[in-house]
Amino acid sequence: MRENENKFINSEKTTLDIRSIFLDIVKGWWVILLVAISAALLMYSAISFFHEDEYTVSTTFVVNQGSGNSNAVSNLSAAYNMTQKFSAILENNILKRTVMEELGMDSFSAKMNASVIQESNLMVLSVTADSPRNAYEILESVLRNYPTLSDYIIPNVVLQTIEQPQISGSPSNQLPVRRYMAYAFLGAAAAVAVLIGLSSYLRDTVKNEQEFTQKVDSYLLGTIYHEKKKKKKTSMLITNPVRSFRYVEGYRMAASRIRGRMERINAKILLVTSVAENEGKSTTAANLAIALAQEQKRVLLIDCDFRRPALYKIFDVKDKELKDFSQVLKGQEKMSGTFEKAQGIPLYTAFSKHSLSNPSEIISSGRLERILQSCIQKVDYIILDSPPMGLAVDAEELVQISDAAILAVRQDAVLTQDINDAIDALNQKQEKVIGCVFSNVYPAIGERFLRGAYGYEGYGKYGKYSKADR
Repeated sequence: MRENENKFINSEKTTLDIRSIFLDIVKGWWVILLVAISAALLMYSAISFFHEDEYTVSTTFVVNQGSGNSNAVSNLSAAYNMTQKFSAILENNILKRTVMEELGMDSFSAKMNASVIQESNLMVLSVTADSPRNAYEILESVLRNYPTLSDYIIPNVVLQTIEQPQISGSPSNQLPVRRYMAYAFLGAAAAVAVLIGLSSYLRDTVKNEQEFTQKVDSYLLGTIYHEKKKKKKTSMLITNPVRSFRYVEGYRMAASRIRGRMERINAKILLVTSVAENEGKSTTAANLAIALAQEQKRVLLIDCDFRRPALYKIFDVKDKELKDFSQVLKGQEKMSGTFEKAQGIPLYTAFSKHSLSNPSEIISSGRLERILQSCIQKVDYIILDSPPMGLAVDAEELVQISDAAILAVRQDAVLTQDINDAIDALNQKQEKVIGCVFSNVYPAIGERFLRGAYGYEGYGKYGKYSKADR
């Protein structure tokens, strides 16, 4: 590698990219929602399991001195004394046993309390039990049996009931279950969102151009910004007039840099690949071919992704108009009519339509190489679109018959280590990787868009490759 060019800075630094963190949180909405709902349900279950409802029934007494010369001061004093001593009566085992025998109870689990209303001679007697009926019956039994003890403990005091006890259907210790569930829901959602955000920040992917320069062991040939599709099947080719200026110029600048590097090493055959699927490598290959052809370079674009061909879909070629290049390699069709010329520019294409069961054997058979060598005499550049490296070995075999290679790297999609490993694999026998195209890049927050942009999302997904193909 050329030491005089700043290709790679070995750095573990990860910059804070708010957009990627936000998008990861948005993408993980279902995880956040699932965990939040689970937390709310767990809170409800915990409250139901550990919390026992209690019901309180109470009655109010007027406390007066038994003597005929009682006054307000003496009645207030009697009320305070009565409250203190009445508590002792309620805790007396004799009274509890009497209540238990009268009601046929095996144990006395209720709680009884006596309290005075401030600045008055009113006393409140309350009983709390596990059901409103039990609380009511215990209070009634206490009212019937407490005089047997009170005459000895609190003589010369008269208690007059002014409010009869009533059964309440609402628990006295009722918890705001919905509020606690809402707290659990929001707390869990926030916690998961923070974890996803932290994971996004720590994930060693390429999130922006600065990180590309810091982490990737290759040149940055061009940046293709996120391009919005107006409709689902709208063409992402730079010949489509609805594509933004920024999007088109991104590919043209990348093509110009690629042409310069290929001329420097006298390369004619360019391999375009990626680490994983849906990184936009087929769109990259197609648009680079168009951009070079627009410079009046004769370009041949060949779909060598014999596992999941996609170029014919990108160019919107109908099946009946398509001559399958993969069948030519298998010897089932003749070469004539295989290469189609695009209108207006010197671009020739060879599309594949059907998947092959043994593409590695066909690539290594030598027939493809012979076809390329015969074509290179008639065109300036040949661009090969290959399968992703992470799913098959085809790209490593195709690079052996190519003069140069580039990787399509989608923003925040693949681990940096995997990108550098792919570059090393392509450079294993000879240094052929001339750089990478950084695709589907969102501008930094606050940066003005020249036009609304939305990147290529791919034409379907790759199937599962067998271990033998990897």
